[in-house]
Amino acid sequence: MKKIRFLALLLALALLLCACGAAKTPLEQAAAYLKKAAPNPGYGSLNGDWTVFGLARSGVQVAGKYYETYYGNVEAAVTEAGGKLSETKYTEYSRLVLALTAIGRDPRGVGGYDLLVPLADLERVAMQGVNGSIYALLALDSAGYEIPQNPDAAVQATREGYVEEILSRQNEDGGWSLAGGASDVDLTAMALQALAKYRGDAVVSGAVERGLAWLAWEQEPNGAYLSWDEENSESV
Repeated sequence: MKKIRFLALLLALALLLCACGAAKTPLEQAAAYLKKAAPNPGYGSLNGDWTVFGLARSGVQVAGKYYETYYGNVEAAVTEAGGKLSETKYTEYSRLVLALTAIGRDPRGVGGYDLLVPLADLERVAMQGVNGSIYALLALDSAGYEIPQNPDAAVQATREGYVEEILSRQNEDGGWSLAGGASDVDLTAMALQALAKYRGDAVVSGAVERGLAWLAWEQEPNGAYLSWDEENSESV
């Protein structure tokens, strides 16, 4: 039964890829599928931010005014929200900064709002968990942005502060987790990406080596990784 379901999935995927038209390489086919799945991209994790980020980073040429449409929708959403996307999930700002930077747009002037200012509040960013600090650092480093001053922040963020925050959340086995539980493949890989730029520091280098060793230990013989006891292509 599992084999039948697998073959059916392969057939469905093949039909989807064929429906993408003139796409040729697997990368172009995937890009065409993503664009078709989000024809009117806008602000939101499922509405287009990650789709736009992936397309832009892939290097595949995206025809038409896809990115212009996305930016217009984002600008409208930010303006409607008065620049306040969330009071508790500051990864909302980080995700937007990453996507906008990927398409060559400046996140410091979206509808008159500087989306980096919320990321200058270390306490509020870290309140979400280690993923908040991880993505804030990735967003700030995506174009070497200078961290602005945030007069409302109880603790003004610095890159050193975010690095220390991430290091402080490392588990004894070398991995990272969202809330201090068992180490998680996804969170560990995220943390390593954020820390990669800072490996010149001996403390950071040691933490990265422990994280890599944990990931190596967790990898399956076929190269896969498990998430919730199931092989997960996203984790890979």
